[in-house]
Amino acid sequence: MNMNTTKLKELLSVPTKTYQEDKMVDYILNELSHIEGIEIACDGHKNIYVTKGILDESEFYPMFISHTDTVHNLVDEIIVEEEYLVRPYTFGKDFGSDQVLCLKAYTKENKPTGIGGDDKCGIFICLELLKQLDKVKVAFFVSEETGCHGSRNLDKDFLKDVGYCTQYDAPGDHLISYSCSGTVLFDKNGEFFPLALQAISEGFENEMMVQSHPYTDIMMVKQYGDFSCINMSCGYYNMHTSNEFVCISDVERAIVAGKNMVDKLGLKKYEFKEEIKPQPSIFDFQDDKPFYDEVHQLSTVDVIEEKNGIIISDLYDENQLYIDNEDGYKLYEILKNRYSLDEY
Repeated sequence: MNMNTTKLKELLSVPTKTYQEDKMVDYILNELSHIEGIEIACDGHKNIYVTKGILDESEFYPMFISHTDTVHNLVDEIIVEEEYLVRPYTFGKDFGSDQVLCLKAYTKENKPTGIGGDDKCGIFICLELLKQLDKVKVAFFVSEETGCHGSRNLDKDFLKDVGYCTQYDAPGDHLISYSCSGTVLFDKNGEFFPLALQAISEGFENEMMVQSHPYTDIMMVKQYGDFSCINMSCGYYNMHTSNEFVCISDVERAIVAGKNMVDKLGLKKYEFKEEIKPQPSIFDFQDDKPFYDEVHQLSTVDVIEEKNGIIISDLYDENQLYIDNEDGYKLYEILKNRYSLDEY
């Protein structure tokens, strides 16, 4: 397979952050305009839904998804460079000391900035699968990083003719997600998993590790759908840091894994119903209008107001913390006692 690395670099250079995703949404829509034989729909949250091909009787679409936001602060320009790098120890796998060709991002001032492989890699792979498969559905969900806001409000009718769904939102080249925040994605003893595991393992050309993912959009798709779901690696490393990078060969193999899944699973429905028992999460809140009310930009953090709490985003390592209203009030009492207006 000859992957278009230039196009991958172009996509990775598009700045996007949770709630500031317009440039990425516009980029995706422009790319979709050049793909023949597809139907495109957008909802009020700016989620994008794409269908390619017409099903025959008793057929179902394979579906692939990714999310349009990253955690990284927007910069004027993202310059993507090719470098040979060592992949770090990542969730149970030691990659050794071999250097592989990767993509890393810098500002105009030549300072490292987050490349956003989480989840721009997933976006690129979904676009490539749209081009290469004859019958497929793809969805791009907004604002995953602070609580899967887009997928919480997905168009459920889009799922009616889906046979199984795959998300590309895990680091490395070796991970398969079995569950997300207590939502089980597939039956390990059913027909779906052995075929999917074989397809993915052959695509990545290595042994895959089955694990639980903290949260991502696939858990919302599973809660709304009655079919098997799965999440897999897509080649990003050092996620959520300014030194995040993307391994080119991992992205290429992830595309092969997706095509392998369709080859082995076909256009069938792999039904999976189970009582959903999600575990408590710092992002466990629902709202018809979940997007932020206001962002307070401070010198070292951003404070993002939500209806039911606030999100504190560190400007240096770009990690995020959600504080609900109850804990926020306790924090307010602490700060009120510590600081007084007389001091300022």
